[in-house]
Amino acid sequence: MKILERYILLPIISSILGLILGIVFPIIIKKIKIIYRKKIDKNVDEFDISGNWTSIFLEEKDFLNESVKITQLGRKVTASIIFDKREYTLEGEFKNQILLAKYESNNPKKDERGSIVLRYINENLLSGYCTFVFNNKQVYNSPYVLVADGAYKPNMGTYQFCNSCVGKFDCCCNCEGIDMPILLPFEAKKISISQKESIDYFANKLTTNLYQMKRVNNDEKNGCIFFQNNKCSIYKERPIDCRLFPFDFKEFDGEYWLIYYDKICNAIPTSEDEIKMCSHCLRPLLDAVSPYLSECSDPIFSKRLKEQHYNKLFPISMIRDDRIDI
Repeated sequence: MKILERYILLPIISSILGLILGIVFPIIIKKIKIIYRKKIDKNVDEFDISGNWTSIFLEEKDFLNESVKITQLGRKVTASIIFDKREYTLEGEFKNQILLAKYESNNPKKDERGSIVLRYINENLLSGYCTFVFNNKQVYNSPYVLVADGAYKPNMGTYQFCNSCVGKFDCCCNCEGIDMPILLPFEAKKISISQKESIDYFANKLTTNLYQMKRVNNDEKNGCIFFQNNKCSIYKERPIDCRLFPFDFKEFDGEYWLIYYDKICNAIPTSEDEIKMCSHCLRPLLDAVSPYLSECSDPIFSKRLKEQHYNKLFPISMIRDDRIDI
């Protein structure tokens, strides 16, 4: 009996306990943390934003992302920021759900510095503005968004839900129900330079300033001219219109609203909070497209999409002024 207990029952019991401690216990702890974080969100002004984040912002007319590693001690926040070969150090204070900080390049030969003001939206999102100096003289202002790593992969789409879609569906680029994307003047020029092709090769100019991407062989039954081998061949330089989809801007009674096509996109979430979170990622895009909103609304660009069902969200002024709460 003792042999049975010692060599059979005890190992089995130990294995079961190990399984519980190794798998079930971490799940319970994670759920407790989520509950606690939700409680913090509603009842107190201070909590820890330490962790790895990805930024979204606009530099000139380029949409960029940085890796941001935040460390917090009390209200004091420090961070290392890395973009390509550029590295910065950030210092600031997180108080009353607002992060106010300054950062500076680690390269003493270059005057690259700036400041950010971000408000807490939820545990995965901080949203606000950034002002910075680059190349010793150019001063930029841009909407600036921080999204927690794991919640967003910028190399796989504009929104979180794109992460589960890229490579599985081709509706954005190869769908009969969607019009080819609009190209702003600077986008057409950038693609022309990178592809070493004239703009006429890949786009038609339809209004005073704007172009529309051509389809393969200029055949209306085909997909985008740059949709090759089941993927976008100019992904890093894709137009704002591509980055924006399945969201769009429409005019109602003289005011532009954010809408989204909920039937034609395979991945768009049904959660209202997730949809609102996407709107924060749109803020840098809106900054760049705003001067052309009226021209973008020309029906010549949306002969197919006008037939698609859409949901109306809120005026773009709420996005521009960072007044979307989750």
